[in-house]
Amino acid sequence: MRLSFGLALLTGAVVACRPEIGDKCQVSTDCSVRGDRLCDTSQPGGYCTQFNCRANSCPDQAGCVLFNASIPGCGYDDRSGPFGSRVARGSCIARCTSNSDCRAEDGYVCADPRKPPWNALVLDDDQSITVCLVVPIEGLDGGQAPVVTGTAPVCGPAAPTPPPIDAGPASIADAGTVPPLFQDAGVDGASPDAKDTRADAGDGGDGG
Repeated sequence: MRLSFGLALLTGAVVACRPEIGDKCQVSTDCSVRGDRLCDTSQPGGYCTQFNCRANSCPDQAGCVLFNASIPGCGYDDRSGPFGSRVARGSCIARCTSNSDCRAEDGYVCADPRKPPWNALVLDDDQSITVCLVVPIEGLDGGQAPVVTGTAPVCGPAAPTPPPIDAGPASIADAGTVPPLFQDAGVDGASPDAKDTRADAGDGGDGG
């Protein structure tokens, strides 16, 4: 009886200490030793999450949120499925009902990810969820994304524009042109040796 009770307590302690989505971390093994969760070290204090999540697939009372779903100056492309920009990324984010559910000491608040300044998309069926998000440097009054005219650099090609191709006829050198080497010798299209040979032949004829 005592052994069973002690085993039950140990099992409960292990379950209670299991890291959840949104927990603080330094390396991915802080989030899961099985490799099914990663530590997003770009977030303050680290953030246990699952990247590239799908709708309704996140565990532990978390929601699947697509960040950078719309980039000013970027048109539609299907790199993120049926919607999203080329830099969009889905992540499992911890659900909450108030700021006390989030890590306030690290700068996280409970908010609607669809509103500014995050302007994200909720991929789950429940579109009314609030999740623990870090407050941007510019604060909560960042407003809407800036208006961009033309194509944003992130949406354009990385390589410079190649020069136009010259499709005209090839340039062929005139066979009668005297090369510069022979122009200095005063010879029209012949080598110095050929001129000397003609001169010697003429002298021989006069002597006969």
